[in-house]
Amino acid sequence: MKGRRGNPGLKGQLVEKSVEGYVLALETINRLSIKYRVETFCYLICNAWELLLKAKILVDSGNDRNAIYRGKKKRGARRESLSLRECLDRAIPNKSAPERRNIECIADLRDEAVHLVLSSVPTDVLSLFQACVINYHRRLNEWFSVSLSDRVHVGMMSIVYDLEPHRGDMTDKRLRRELGREAVAFLTSYCARIKNEFDHLNGPLQFSVGIEYHLALTKSLDDADIVLSQGPAAGTGLQIVEIPKDSSKSHPNRQKEVIQKFNAAVPGLSINQHDIQCVNKAFGVKKRPEYFYQGEVKGSPAQYSLAFVDWLIQQHQRDAEFFSRAKARSKKES
Repeated sequence: MKGRRGNPGLKGQLVEKSVEGYVLALETINRLSIKYRVETFCYLICNAWELLLKAKILVDSGNDRNAIYRGKKKRGARRESLSLRECLDRAIPNKSAPERRNIECIADLRDEAVHLVLSSVPTDVLSLFQACVINYHRRLNEWFSVSLSDRVHVGMMSIVYDLEPHRGDMTDKRLRRELGREAVAFLTSYCARIKNEFDHLNGPLQFSVGIEYHLALTKSLDDADIVLSQGPAAGTGLQIVEIPKDSSKSHPNRQKEVIQKFNAAVPGLSINQHDIQCVNKAFGVKKRPEYFYQGEVKGSPAQYSLAFVDWLIQQHQRDAEFFSRAKARSKKES
């Protein structure tokens, strides 16, 4: 592992063990033959983050070992080190930081996995995992200048999604039989919560990398929405590089077309420009490049992606009062 010699002592041990956990987590989640892969990934990635955060806390404290323990040392008593959530309080104190919330949500899943068998999870959960993997690699390099180019191929960092149609539908009878009543109830509630939080945070990639973002291993940059680069030539180990797209293809809808397509897809409900404007304001749509684009040239029209239309439809299907709530929310923010 490049950078190992620059991390001696306890700090180096914490970083090394953290990286081991990270690599094992990737190897496990991407092996579809392992039935216990979801639970194991949660345990390992949370442990990797806890160790990495402890190394960061140690550095920030001037290598004071007491910084990673609870309370003062007492003779004959066993000392307890900080938990993952306690480490987050110290290393990433902003409780609303998407990166922190991503880790905390996965920790919640880890805690529940102790009691349930989660043989399969919806793609919403795997989207959390994908963001977590990228966040870890970025922080590893940013905090400790460590590159994993000799340990982890870029392809390993792309989580393998199970794309069978029923895998993402908690109402599917096959999936419900496979998971069991308690696991289905938990995952249904859990997915609703992370979707709401994703919207509340205005869709940051640090929280969730959705299936609509393509992590492509390709020689042509035009085929990818996100490029992962690694190694000495990249300079920073791992970077997310968003590739410019032809807006007529990536965001082909004006507001007029969005309204037409939504109304055609949802019989019995007719939305208008005001509805879209309220949604834009309430959910920060104009700050979400996967949904919204507007050129810098004066007079350029507002353009929306097909994913935005789908998102509107899904929000209405989950909550019949979605547009009414968006109007009320936009008024509060005025």
